Order: sequence, then C-alpha cells, then structure tokens
Amino acid sequence: MGPTEVTTYVLISFIGYIIVGIRLMNLCNAAGVSNGWFAFVPLLNITRWARLAGKNPWLVLLFFVFYIPGLILSWLILSFIWLNKISENTGTKSPWLWVILIAVIIGLGSATVLHGTTHLIISLVLEVAVIAAQWMIFDPTKATRSSAATV
Repeated sequence: MGPTEVTTYVLISFIGYIIVGIRLMNLCNAAGVSNGWFAFVPLLNITRWARLAGKNPWLVLLFFVFYIPGLILSWLILSFIWLNKISENTGTKSPWLWVILIAVIIGLGSATVLHGTTHLIISLVLEVAVIAAQWMIFDPTKATRSSAATV
C-alpha cells in the first residue's frame, strides 16, 4: 500500500474511533458507568467495556498478561466475550457480534494473501462493518442502570 492508501485507512479508522467513542460514552452515561470519557482514551476504553459487561475493570490486566504470547488473539477473545455480555445486557443481542467475528477472521486472513488496493478496499469495508456493529451494540437507548458492574 502506498501513502495515499495508508492515509485513507488511518483517516477512516480515526473517524470510526471517534464515532464509536461517542456511542460508548453515551452508553456509559445512560448505564450509570462513571468516567464515560474514558471511551476516547486508548486502553482505558477497555475498562468501560468491562464495566458495561458487568466485570471488574481490573480484568483489563489480563490483556497485559497475555501481551507477549498472543497479543491479537488474547485481545480478540477478551473483547468478543465482553461485547457479547454488553449486547446481552443492553438487549442488542443480534447478528452484530457475528459481523465483528467474521470481519476479524476475513481481515486476518486477507492480510497474508492480498496486497495493494484490493487489501485496502477489503480492509475499509471490514472496518466500516466493525464500526457499524459496535454502533448497534453500544445503543444507549437500551441501557439500564443495572447493566453496569458494581465494582
């Protein structure tokens, strides 16, 4: 990928990060989770996922325990488990988790096979799919105060 393609991907990813951060912050506020602004801080936003999933935010340390042996795999497993719990708590349990899982599998597989513009297009489509899935899962209108952890 050339500089234009990389810039495009980074721009789309950054816009998606802001959009999902706003939605996550609104869900935290609706569910009564403190420090909703953590949604915009890398690594701290994961603690909001844990809180919304009804788990102790200190479990984020598990991510760092598995940092060396399998960074991507440990993060994917942990985030998928917590997104599943968040979707159950907010009542948005639907095909959106499958969208994320399939997008991640295709993204990891295509990274080794495809190159150039084809890889960029597929990556952008998958990025938009994951952003849309998180948008649907982090629905603040379906939040309840009991969906957050009490820790």
